[in-house]
Amino acid sequence: MNSRTNNPGISLKLLTNPSPQSKRGTPEHYTRKLKHFLQLQIDQLASQSQIQWAQVVYQDPQMSDRQQVEASQMPFPFAKEALNYLQTEAWLVNISSALALKPIDSESIAKGFYYCHFGEQSQPNQYLLLFAKEPLSYTHRQFIKRTAASIGEYLDEHQQNWRHRQKIQILEDIVQRVGHQLRHPLGLINLYAHNLSRLLPKSKEQEQASVICKTALSLDRTLTEIVQCASSEKLQIVPQDIRSLVNKTLEEFQGWILEKELQVCCTDRALTLKLDPLQIKQAVSNLLSNAIHFSPFGAKIFIDWQEQQSDVLLTLRDEGPGLSSEDLQKLFKPFYTRRSEGTGLGLAIAQKVAIAHGGKLWARNAPNKGAEFLLSLPRLIPSIDLSKDNAVC
Repeated sequence: MNSRTNNPGISLKLLTNPSPQSKRGTPEHYTRKLKHFLQLQIDQLASQSQIQWAQVVYQDPQMSDRQQVEASQMPFPFAKEALNYLQTEAWLVNISSALALKPIDSESIAKGFYYCHFGEQSQPNQYLLLFAKEPLSYTHRQFIKRTAASIGEYLDEHQQNWRHRQKIQILEDIVQRVGHQLRHPLGLINLYAHNLSRLLPKSKEQEQASVICKTALSLDRTLTEIVQCASSEKLQIVPQDIRSLVNKTLEEFQGWILEKELQVCCTDRALTLKLDPLQIKQAVSNLLSNAIHFSPFGAKIFIDWQEQQSDVLLTLRDEGPGLSSEDLQKLFKPFYTRRSEGTGLGLAIAQKVAIAHGGKLWARNAPNKGAEFLLSLPRLIPSIDLSKDNAVC
């Protein structure tokens, strides 16, 4: 546990506070955000009339050692020997249930100290400490428990977000490595196919060489887009009409759609958002590819987007077999795929794009049949053409 600061007043600065210049989305940003939240909670506790000192001891998964944040109404409202005893954590032998406020009953410390831990009894390393000058009233106890519950929930969310960012980082590293390894052989395939298409006389073989050349170029462009989407580069935010973006994506899949004789029912509603067109187009492309693959011959695919109070919701629904319980749990995990030829990266990348835009992506089974994917993006600059508000097939 970190050593105690020499100035434990309510204006106490966050311990090991990162630079306020830390960029949004970096590990330093999330650590600073967590400490800022905890400091506000502790300051609020220490401002109560009965509470003279409060401290949170917690584990930030991005830090090797446990951290602490504290505040008090006056410097050292108790003997320093008491603080030394608290730091030994010898009093943690008999742990109460989570979120239960209990006094620290020990001959080694004066009366008035309370603790409340946030996790299971087998993991008592995150807790709230208090020192009160008089017995706590029922109102103060309830206030402390609510504060402890809020802190515990925030810590759980912080740890879940950290685990998610770790998975995303692994995905980024793998995609960058795969992209580097594939680009050279793709270049050779394109070069040789291009030479064959020029040198061969007009024949079926020459046409096949031209197809190989075009396919290699298409794969190279797709690879470039995937690598860009999987990187941590800054978003290139510009105003973009959703209708135009979806239509361009549909054009790229027109051959596959015609081959399966699918009917695409797409909203014809103009709606402009500030977003990164390349990345959002890649996300929509991944969702559409998934829908086409699982759609039976002659089925329908429904695409819609609607403006809500604070965001825009884009939905894509197919009439395929739907999603199993395992699919719903693992769908967005890297390398999980239901397609024999799939890489298992498409939906994971699409979710990463959504999160990078401050939105989210999730899936569910459609009411009748098929799967439905929902992409929520924050509404920044909406511009709706109300004269066109019908879905067309």
